[in-house]
Amino acid sequence: MNERWWVASDAPDVPAVLHANVQGATPRARVCDWMQPGPERQILSSDRQSAAVRFAGDLPLLVKWRRPLPRRAGRTFLRASRERREARIALAAAARGIPTPKPWAIGELRGRGLLLGSVLVRRYDEHARTAADAAREDPSALTDTSVALRAWHDRGFRHGDCYPKNVLLGGASSAPRPIGFPSADFVGAGSAIDRGRLKDLAQFAAGCHALTPEADPFAFLEAYVACAEGLPPCAVLRAQVDPAYERIMARKAERVATQGLREPAGPPPPLPLPPDFGRSAKMRVRPMSDLG
Repeated sequence: MNERWWVASDAPDVPAVLHANVQGATPRARVCDWMQPGPERQILSSDRQSAAVRFAGDLPLLVKWRRPLPRRAGRTFLRASRERREARIALAAAARGIPTPKPWAIGELRGRGLLLGSVLVRRYDEHARTAADAAREDPSALTDTSVALRAWHDRGFRHGDCYPKNVLLGGASSAPRPIGFPSADFVGAGSAIDRGRLKDLAQFAAGCHALTPEADPFAFLEAYVACAEGLPPCAVLRAQVDPAYERIMARKAERVATQGLREPAGPPPPLPLPPDFGRSAKMRVRPMSDLG
C-alpha cells in the first residue's frame, strides 16, 4: 500500500495533516483517521461510499472522505479520486476568476493501484449556506445564483452536478461559490450552448422543482438570459434545456418508485476504513502545485 497527500503551501497548521512544510514531511494523521466518528465530527451528508463531515474546533473543517465499495474498486485503478479531481477543478476554476472554497489537503490510500480511501480537507464556513437552504426562506436566492451560474458558464465552467444544494451563498465571500463538482469540466469561454451547459441548466431546474413543486422550475432562466448578451430568448433556451430536464425527472421518478424494493431500510451509510488500516503504508507528501 502507499499513501499520498497534497497540501497547500499556505494551509494553516490545523490538527493532523496540514503542514507548512510539505516537502517530505510526515503527516500526523492517515487517511483512515479522518474517517473515524467522534463527538466533534458531524456528518452533513453521505451516500453509500462517502461522507461530508464537519470537524468542530477553533478552525472548523469540512472533511470529505470516500471508501469505494468493493464492487466498484476496479473503476479506480490508477485514476484520480473524486476528491482529487474536485481539488484540481477548484484550483482551475479559481484561475478563471470563479470563487470556490480552497482545498487545503487531499489524501489517497491505494493498494496495487486501486483506491482504498481518499480525503479532501478544507475550511468549513459556518456563516455560509447553500442556495437551496437560502431559497427556502427567500426564493430570490435562486435568481442571484442563476446570474452567477451564467458568469461561470460564460467563463467555460460546466458544473456537472448543478443543483442549488451545490452552491454556497454568504459567509466569507459575498459571491456565490460552486461546490461538490468532481464531475465538472471546462470548455472555451463564451456563450456557446453545449451539452454541458444544457445539463447544468436542467439539473438546476430539477433542483428548483424539488424546492417548490408548485412553481415554474425554469423561472430562473429569465435572469440567466437577461444578465448578459449572447444567448437566445428565454423561451428558446428553455425548449433546448427541456429534453435533458425530462430525462433527469424520469430517472428520479424511477429511483423513487423502486427504492422500497432495492433498499427497504434506505440507503446504507458508508463504512469508514478500520482505525489502523494502512498505517504501514509508505507515505509521501507533496505540495498542492503537484496535484496533477
